[in-house]
Amino acid sequence: MNGTTEDDRLRSSRPFGLEDGTCYLIPGKQSETSYLLFQGLVEGGTPGLCITRRYPEKVRSRYRLDSVPVWWISYAPGDQNYAPTAIGILARVIETFIDENSRGCVILLDGVESIMNSIGFDKALLFVEHVNEYVIARRAVILLTVDPECFKPSEFARLERTLDTLDEAVLREALESPEQYPRTGIQ
Repeated sequence: MNGTTEDDRLRSSRPFGLEDGTCYLIPGKQSETSYLLFQGLVEGGTPGLCITRRYPEKVRSRYRLDSVPVWWISYAPGDQNYAPTAIGILARVIETFIDENSRGCVILLDGVESIMNSIGFDKALLFVEHVNEYVIARRAVILLTVDPECFKPSEFARLERTLDTLDEAVLREALESPEQYPRTGIQ
């Protein structure tokens, strides 16, 4: 035995040095880069959950996420649709998914701006902080994609202090570089 545990192998297999138990802030005008990273992780075998403002069937189709649960942040009625004000339910959905996938998982949360607009920044930040604290002791990675222009500079600074920030441009460049990130079918 070479002293490498399964935990070590799983951690070293994550691209870009993503660490379990971490919520990552991915700022950018578009959330495409976050979806591509999420898609790559899921295609690599990591269980995934997507919570988004985008229509779920379009997300599944565009990113080939047929087996991934996609929850819609929307006021439209539906089984996997939750209003942006239902942060308690969204937190429980995230916690349950993490607990059911204790060997590791990834969650894409795209829609914090909608939550913020519905309940206010301070309550939205409390939601983000709660999720971040829940994830710290567990083997999950959360990708939180936001448009910085939707926030006041002081609000965005508070988000950056709470979460680990990934540079969207560097991430995108790496995702598009087969030498740095051998993608299997990412378009």
